[in-house]
Amino acid sequence: MDITRRRFLESCGAATGALLATGPQAWAFDPVSVDNPLGSYPNRDWEKIFLDQYSYDSTFTWVCAPNDTHMCRLKAFVRNGVMIRSEQNYDHDRCGDVYGNTTTKAWNPRGCPKGFTMQRRVYGPYRLKGPVLRKGWKDWADAGFPSLSDSPGLRTQYKFDDRGNDSYVRVTWEEVSKYVAGGLQAVSKTYSGDDGKARLTKDGYEQRMIDKVEGAGTRTVKIGSNLPLHGLVGKFGIYRLANVLGLLDHHLRGVPAEEARGARDWNEYTWRGDQAPGHPFVHGLQTSDMDFNDMRFSKLVIQIGKNLIENKMPESHWLNECMERGAKLVDIAPEYNCPGTKSDYWISVRPGLSDTSVLLGVTKIMLDESWYKPDFCRQFTDFPLLVRTDTLQRLRPQDVQADYQPKDITGGPSYKVQGLKEDQRQKIGDFCVWDAEQDEVVFLSRDEVGEKMPVQAALEGAFQVKLADGSDTEVMPIMEMYKRHLKDYDETSVEEMSGAPAHLVRRLAEDIWKTTEAGHPVAIHIGEGVNHYFHATLHNRAMYLPLMLTGNIGKHGAGGYTWAGNYKGALFQASPWSGPGVGSFTHEDPFNPVLDEDARIEEDDLRHCSDVEDPSYWACGEQTLTVDLPNGGRRTFTGETHTPTPTKVIWYNNANFLNQSKWIYNIIVNVLPKVDMIVDQQIEWTGSAEYSDVVLPVNSWVEMEDYECGGSCSNPFLQIWKGGIEPVHDTVDDAEVFAGVSRAFTELTGDRRFADYFKFVTEKKSKVYIQRVFDNSTTTRGKDGPYDVDKFIAGKYGGEPGAGLMLFRTTPRVAFWEQVHDSIPFYTDSGRLASYCDLPEAIEFGENLIVHRESVEATPYLPNVIVSTSPYVRPVDFGIPTDTIDPDLRQVRNVKMAWDEVKKTVNPLWQQGYSFFCSTPKSRHSTHSSWTTVDWHWIWSDNFGDPNRTDNRAPGVADRQIQLNPHAAKDLGLNEGDYVWVDANEVDRPYIGWKDDEGPRHKAFRCMVRVKMNPGLPYNFTIMKHTGWIASERSVKAHETRSDGRALAAETGYQASYRYGSHQSITRNWMMPMHQTDTLFHKKTGAMGFTFGFDVDNHAINTVPKETLIRITKAEDGGIGGVGSWKPGQSGFGPGADTQQLQQYLAGNFVTVKA
Repeated sequence: MDITRRRFLESCGAATGALLATGPQAWAFDPVSVDNPLGSYPNRDWEKIFLDQYSYDSTFTWVCAPNDTHMCRLKAFVRNGVMIRSEQNYDHDRCGDVYGNTTTKAWNPRGCPKGFTMQRRVYGPYRLKGPVLRKGWKDWADAGFPSLSDSPGLRTQYKFDDRGNDSYVRVTWEEVSKYVAGGLQAVSKTYSGDDGKARLTKDGYEQRMIDKVEGAGTRTVKIGSNLPLHGLVGKFGIYRLANVLGLLDHHLRGVPAEEARGARDWNEYTWRGDQAPGHPFVHGLQTSDMDFNDMRFSKLVIQIGKNLIENKMPESHWLNECMERGAKLVDIAPEYNCPGTKSDYWISVRPGLSDTSVLLGVTKIMLDESWYKPDFCRQFTDFPLLVRTDTLQRLRPQDVQADYQPKDITGGPSYKVQGLKEDQRQKIGDFCVWDAEQDEVVFLSRDEVGEKMPVQAALEGAFQVKLADGSDTEVMPIMEMYKRHLKDYDETSVEEMSGAPAHLVRRLAEDIWKTTEAGHPVAIHIGEGVNHYFHATLHNRAMYLPLMLTGNIGKHGAGGYTWAGNYKGALFQASPWSGPGVGSFTHEDPFNPVLDEDARIEEDDLRHCSDVEDPSYWACGEQTLTVDLPNGGRRTFTGETHTPTPTKVIWYNNANFLNQSKWIYNIIVNVLPKVDMIVDQQIEWTGSAEYSDVVLPVNSWVEMEDYECGGSCSNPFLQIWKGGIEPVHDTVDDAEVFAGVSRAFTELTGDRRFADYFKFVTEKKSKVYIQRVFDNSTTTRGKDGPYDVDKFIAGKYGGEPGAGLMLFRTTPRVAFWEQVHDSIPFYTDSGRLASYCDLPEAIEFGENLIVHRESVEATPYLPNVIVSTSPYVRPVDFGIPTDTIDPDLRQVRNVKMAWDEVKKTVNPLWQQGYSFFCSTPKSRHSTHSSWTTVDWHWIWSDNFGDPNRTDNRAPGVADRQIQLNPHAAKDLGLNEGDYVWVDANEVDRPYIGWKDDEGPRHKAFRCMVRVKMNPGLPYNFTIMKHTGWIASERSVKAHETRSDGRALAAETGYQASYRYGSHQSITRNWMMPMHQTDTLFHKKTGAMGFTFGFDVDNHAINTVPKETLIRITKAEDGGIGGVGSWKPGQSGFGPGADTQQLQQYLAGNFVTVKA
């Protein structure tokens, strides 16, 4: 008999009724038999309960804005006032601009598991629940802020040298605002004037740093924010606070507005080590990046030290689409990683940027085979520019013609578009090429690029030129010089230097050329895997050589790109035609704040009281790179434009700043005692809060009570949002923190202008400040006017409330489109992509031409050696012996050797047993340190996660691990799961003085982690993810005294990710000389214009945590309680095992297909 759906449901209903009549015992264990559950299924009461958990009362959209590049817009679901979950909003096709353009659904969906579990942070146990003060600091404040420099013993009395063992006092927001304002006033007064100068001298700071204070104690206040692009009001707002301290200086010193000095802004992009520091050398721009959907056009994608699979999760589908569209993928990395599994071929290289030699080898092949585009090279690169072989300087017209005056280009793009100033024009001058047709020198300005190139310039050959003084000298085009220079980088030598197979080096060169010849674009992507090494500048420059030769710049799918963090606050760009950009907010004149909420901010409404510096000098022990040279004399390699001031106050928001600081334990022990006030502003009690004096809890992205605005460097979306739930704890918006302190300044001084400076924050009208920035930024102001904030929030631009598009020239955005298609200059002095660098520092350090240099520490060979025999590289060694291990001298030693000599040398640290490299990449299960202690993310992040904590040695529901090659582990006598000590050079790590320290910090700050076998790693290469919350004195005490062994600090509730130490135990800060020049000419960061030397997050020290060698020693067995081996490691499963079952699995025998 045929069973109809109706008869089936009737029978199910009857059966269900009978079961219910018999009581729960009968129906609970006697399930109904259903032949086809896809056709129909009987009703179950439990299903209502199951489905009910997804019911909700309301929804709202919010932006997930951690330290990544994405800024994903998510939809939150609220029930009974509680945010229960989030999911993708699928809204990208409804994002439009002022011209009516919209983007596509192809961006959908965007989001990842971190955003989906945000509620576990919002309601989690580690949230900051209200403002607190460190007890010792409060006692000092209540004593009237007596000078710690006059009475150094007070630093011990009030525990400035032992913050990690102090307690905390809860206060109200009104109280904390008064304490913070009072502290800023007191510290600024203490270090102002002649008395302040004397105190700073007594504290031991360099005189050049003291001079930079200019008598204003406000200059010792350091203020910063991580990724300010994520919050136009709340994150950029801290820089507005820095500027208003100029008004405080006016009250303290009685100086007029013109002489008032505010705080110093600390940068964040270079501080994190995320910039590609060589980019400004090549094209003059801070960073080259594009909208991720432009990757669709690429036909050859080369990833070098970049993991677009794991670390670009919402956008990694664009890489998948490359494969679907027939692109070829190449992965260059030491380990066999996720990109390697997706690539057509993987080139394994020795860690420490040996792959610079690979790029030089590829370039040599392309030059030798004439695989380059001559027209592009002539029109857009410096390859035709002439260089003098006697001085290594580029030939200048004045060398040939004594009375030469630079060409008049005031009507061209350099002045009209790019903002070049006359004094800069005179300084950079003009350049020379050899006219191949007329056989003579021709002079070029920076505007004569592209179609404006006036002659057929020679790319090859050497020529004699008569100079203005009557002498003759040899000159040659830069391309010719490279042809001769690169003889050291033949395929065989490159294989020995890097480990890259010679045939794959040639294959890569062939693929770049064949793809180009077929008319298809080539792109190279790098990231932290490159930029976190000492000589990243050279690698970045080398990356561009094949792209310059083949013209793979300025077109869809082509280019050289770097990815790390959402650094690009400069998206709110200033220009003469749009207005002052984000400066409309950050640098409004504190002496005359504009109180008309409808007014547009003009240049006359601004006053730059604050200044900028890089925190790396503070992190290196409050010093510049100054050394005593063996051949006599003391020299400072830090340029004047980079010089810092002494640090007496640190206030950072939107970052786990101290926790993520390289060499943090040296900072804690040897640097923080001289800092008078540390303010930590964030949403959770992290490692940074553990060592702060003032902890300020702020609203999360879903709790914000006023509007916020943000953007991204990897997509075109401009977004405004606010929270959709009430604050869970006693927290406020970021900007309200600044407003509260400013109101407290008004109470202290009687000056209403402090409070007025944040008037519209106080009144919950942040839209006023957002509109002012929209009025004045190149990306938010169209030809008919700017975005209207109210319309934007209402969804009038495309249809999605609060979402729109940045106004770029192309969609997708492509770096240098205008340069190539409109023939306007690149942002270098010559207006061309630069392969050559004749800065005095570059010539002195042997980096005028691109060379491979061994790492300053992460190498088995002589540290910092230049691998070259080129006659056009003439470094100065300063008399520093090759066997010195002093880190400062190592950084400035310049020794040139042939590879045959280099490979016979040995790094002294390698000889001492520090014979493992250690890479500290980002984890896929956290965003840097965010989500690190969220339970399931922590469990997923290593191989020892256990929600039951069966082994109570674990610091929490999981542990931290170091990945190690199985053969290396065996040789060290290690089994999977064993605990090990991970040590770097004990002379200075974890902190200077550690070796001889017999106190509790010796053990507490030494890194202990578990071993995870990874056969995809080279023998001497290890990986330890950099995301954990560091061990502190309090967390170690808890781990050693709690019955359950958790590293959960009793006083603060701080949950450490480590039993002892952290990934920062093995890092230190380095100061690369080539990052500190006063001579590099490049574009300004946040405005159309140029500068020489330092610029915020642009030309500054880029920290390099991977620049380390480690030693690994066994600490404890991996078995439960430290007895025996960790059982899963002996199970025969896992990527390193070789069992019969695994062989069957690999052969596909676990699945049987029936005929």
